[in-house]
Amino acid sequence: MTELVTGLDLVEWQIRVAEGETLPFAQEEIHLRGHAVEARLYAENPASDFLPITGQILLWHAPVSEGIRVDSGIQSGDYYDRRGASFL
Repeated sequence: MTELVTGLDLVEWQIRVAEGETLPFAQEEIHLRGHAVEARLYAENPASDFLPITGQILLWHAPVSEGIRVDSGIQSGDYYDRRGASFL
């Protein structure tokens, strides 16, 4: 998400630094444009100590508007796996 407001691929730069490269810019040289928010949705049961819960995703509707990016791996009708790691 940070690449949207900085224009920099931070994952790429993390890998480059891990390989011994130095950053070609200082913090004060990074200019922010706009805002980014990340949200994760979980299917948990508070009555069971917040363990993942199996079930069908009845309705999933991502917002659609100029300037909004949504990365999602689900759609309405999918089933959420009890292990909380995959969709069926």
